[in-house]
Amino acid sequence: MNLNLKFTTDYRQFYLNDKNANVNTGSENFWSERAFADKLAVEDGVLGIGIENDEGKVECEFEILNSKSLIDNFNGFDHVVEASLKIHSGIVQILDCPNSEVEMETQIENGEYRVRVYSINLKTAYEQNPNDTYKIEMWKEAYSERKVLKRFEN
Repeated sequence: MNLNLKFTTDYRQFYLNDKNANVNTGSENFWSERAFADKLAVEDGVLGIGIENDEGKVECEFEILNSKSLIDNFNGFDHVVEASLKIHSGIVQILDCPNSEVEMETQIENGEYRVRVYSINLKTAYEQNPNDTYKIEMWKEAYSERKVLKRFEN
């Protein structure tokens, strides 16, 4: 499954979560200093994905893979980070912030997933017409800690 999404959000973030996740995305533990630096906040059942532009424009490709991502060359990306997400409800969602409007919802098998977020064109985020875009891949994999695979340096 591959979807292209365009929506607006606030506070330079949006969420990928299990439909029944019950977490406080406003807690200090969610958006810690490390989470801001890594552009990815992690709690049980929800990931907060940081965007670069101040206008709240999100252009995002979302794909559920049958196996681990084959992308291992990150030259075309500015920042790449991944973390695990547990799905209990059989439904994964993408929500805006702060209204939690559902931007995408699809059925998925329950279990542990690895989610990789690719950030592209981050240097354009502060131009008059920001062109930062995001790619999210998700596949079944045992739980492991958040890991930055390529860090964006301003």
